[in-house]
Amino acid sequence: MKKLNTSLRSPAAMAMRDTFAKRIVNQSEAVDAYTDVLEKFLSGFYDKTKPIASYLFIGPTGVGKTASAEAFVEGLTGNPKQMLKIDCGEFQHSHDISKIVGSPPGYLGHRETHPLLNNSKLMSLHGPKSPFAVILWDEIEKASDALWNLMLGILDKGSLTLGTNETVDMTKTINLMTSNVGAKESAHAVDGGLGFATPGTDITDSGELKTITTAAARRKFSPEFLNRLDAIVMFNTLRPEDIDKILDMEIEKLHQRAFITVILSPAARKEIARLGYSRRDNARFLQRTIDKHIVVPVSGGIATKQIDPLDRVIVDVHDGLFEYHIGV
Repeated sequence: MKKLNTSLRSPAAMAMRDTFAKRIVNQSEAVDAYTDVLEKFLSGFYDKTKPIASYLFIGPTGVGKTASAEAFVEGLTGNPKQMLKIDCGEFQHSHDISKIVGSPPGYLGHRETHPLLNNSKLMSLHGPKSPFAVILWDEIEKASDALWNLMLGILDKGSLTLGTNETVDMTKTINLMTSNVGAKESAHAVDGGLGFATPGTDITDSGELKTITTAAARRKFSPEFLNRLDAIVMFNTLRPEDIDKILDMEIEKLHQRAFITVILSPAARKEIARLGYSRRDNARFLQRTIDKHIVVPVSGGIATKQIDPLDRVIVDVHDGLFEYHIGV
């Protein structure tokens, strides 16, 4: 009898994993979840009457829940935008559901309200190596109960009926739901408000933050909704060493905006990483720091024609102050 090695991954899944793992920092649980989705689809060993996978991503703000979905889609198709992103903050009232399914015949706006979800839209998101559509339900906790009830049918039956009576096939979809539920409690714990923790105490290793956030999700969402999910995936608070990797990614994004190169001196890199680290706001605080000390000064140099295309801008720190030098 041969023992099954459950840790072995297929070459196709590993190739995809290597691509999107480069964009997901310190989120091993999320990387494993995405790899599991690919393995499930490639094997065909899943319930074909339901969506391929349905995940709820929870965790602090600014840790990459939405960015991970973009990285996943980019690994599949080469285009991080080749997915349907639904901002659930736009569906805080029950009547807003008509934006997704359209208004039924006889209702005001029937002809003007085109549904966000339909079969042709989902088919347009299919790729040659990924014949399915990825749907990102962003910040789902902000939506009304009507949207959650709509999701029950999608997750359970793999179909959705529009106002036009068209039945949308949802079985070839991967539904990724992000939520900041529990973020306030997590931030309070990180700042030293949990039990005997003191400010600056790292409590993430003990799993306390995951317990806090998962408990908040169970208070927010109904058991019927949570029980239809394949998994609840926890995203970790970023560590100081993670900021350096994210800094490289953000600088690369700057290079794509204009035909200039930004080079950070070791002193500037260290100072931006120091100023941009926040256990409460995570990568969002780093982005604000980069905007203040790099984007705004460089934008001014471009606007005043001090910086030309193809120039190199060297950012340095001297006596605690940022300095900017132009080279070719």
